Amino acid sequence: MVPRISQRAAHPLWSRTGFTLVELLVVIAIIGVVVALLLPAVQAARESGRRMNCQSNLRQIALAAHSYHDAMRWLPPASTATNLAGSSGFAAILPYLEQASAYQLYDFSKGNSEPVNLQAVSQRIQTYLCPSCVFVREVPNATCDANSRAPGTYAFCVGSNDPYGSSEPTNGAISTAGGGLTNLAAILDGTSTTFLAGESHWSFQDYKFTSGPCSGQVRGGFSYWSSPYPLATAFTTRGTFNPQAMSGDSLRLSNFRSNHPSGVNMAMVDGSVRFWFQYVDHSILDAVATRGGKENVNVPF
Repeated sequence: MVPRISQRAAHPLWSRTGFTLVELLVVIAIIGVVVALLLPAVQAARESGRRMNCQSNLRQIALAAHSYHDAMRWLPPASTATNLAGSSGFAAILPYLEQASAYQLYDFSKGNSEPVNLQAVSQRIQTYLCPSCVFVREVPNATCDANSRAPGTYAFCVGSNDPYGSSEPTNGAISTAGGGLTNLAAILDGTSTTFLAGESHWSFQDYKFTSGPCSGQVRGGFSYWSSPYPLATAFTTRGTFNPQAMSGDSLRLSNFRSNHPSGVNMAMVDGSVRFWFQYVDHSILDAVATRGGKENVNVPF
C-alpha cells in the first residue's frame, strides 16, 4: 500500500494566512489616521449641504412673500394685529408654500396661542426649519411652550431700530405691528440691497425659563413660526449680529443668528439669498436692513 502524503507535507513552503497582533494594530492605526484626516472634510461637506438647504428655504419664503404681494398688493406684515395678539407673517404666507391645509385651520381672528389654533400652530413646517439648527431642548414641550407652538428658525427683517416697532420711513421692508403696510414700490434702496428675512436659532444655553413648571431649565430660544413678537419672527440689525449666547442681553433674541460657522443666511427682497459673514461692518448691516435710507451701500460679495 502506498502511504498517503498530507498536503502540508507535500508543500512544506506554505506560509500561514493570518495576521500577527502587531500587524493588526498597525492597520488599525492607519485606518484611524485616515478617518481623522477625512472626518473634517466630510463634516464640512455635510454642513455645506445643510447651508444650501437652508438657503433654499429662505428662497421659498421670499418667493411666497412675492406671491402674497401679488395677491394683496403689499408684503406680508410682521404681525396681523397691531397689538401683537394676532399671528406672524409666516402664517400669512402659508398658502404660497403649499401649506393651504394649515392655513385653513387657522382662525386669524384669534391669537396664535389661542386653543382654537392649536392644530395649526403645532405643525412643524420643514420650510421654516434650517437643518443646521441645534435645538438645546425639545420644541414644543407641552409643559413649557404655550399652546405647543412649533418652532421656526427664520424671521422677517423689520429694520435697524427698536424691534418692537418704529413708523419711520427708513424701517424694514416688512412692516412692524404699528408701521403700516409696505409694498415693493416703497423699497427705495433697491430690492437686491434690502433684507427681507434671515435666520434664527434655538441654541442659547444661557436663556432659561424664569417662571412656571420649567423655571430654571434651558429655554434656548423663542422663535415659534406663528408668533408675531419681535423676539420670535420680527428681527432687526440693532445689536449683535449672529450672537451665540445671551450674555445678559435679552434683545439678542431679536438678532439674526445661525448655527452655521461664521455667518448667517439672509434673503433679500428680490428673492436672492446670500451668506453674510458675522464680521461684516455693522453700518452696512443697518443700511441693508432699511428700505428708504438712501445709503450708498457696497454689498461685500
